[in-house]
Amino acid sequence: MEPEEIRAEIERRRKRAIDLKLRETLWTLYNSHLRFYAEHLKKDPKMIDPSIKDTLELSNSFVQFRVETMTYRVFHKDGPTEGSPGSNFQGTTRTPVTIALLINDERVFEFELKRIVRYTPEMPLFNEVMDNVTCFIEGPWVTEIAEHLERIKAHEKCVRETRQAPKLQQKLREDMKRFGL
Repeated sequence: MEPEEIRAEIERRRKRAIDLKLRETLWTLYNSHLRFYAEHLKKDPKMIDPSIKDTLELSNSFVQFRVETMTYRVFHKDGPTEGSPGSNFQGTTRTPVTIALLINDERVFEFELKRIVRYTPEMPLFNEVMDNVTCFIEGPWVTEIAEHLERIKAHEKCVRETRQAPKLQQKLREDMKRFGL
């Protein structure tokens, strides 16, 4: 292949990864679920999906779990933060973040994002901006990782609903009483 053809193929694959929303899927998996697992293990182990709980390996830079014969490792690395809030608590900081997915020790996906915090007198405003896809090797993992995310979300929802059920029943009884039912 000629260099132009190689660059075109890389861009085609980068666009495919973006179109598949792999950045959003992996970021949600890590940022909304996996990064809390160390705390959950100590304080609330029921929140961890039982299908991966016993295979978890946690460190400051990654979360690893196994499903059947596949080992998934999600890396998270913050770069240096630029900017700082001023003495009046106003200003903006930008932190580059790299997220990578390894399956059976092979890096199959990596992307960058920017975490932006705008400080205002009332409160800080947080924003994450998806950035460049730096690695993408397509395979069955593309649909599997989305399925794992959905299973983890469903498990957490089930745990929350089970915990809230007595409160909801009590509220229903109170509402019935107030409305003469």
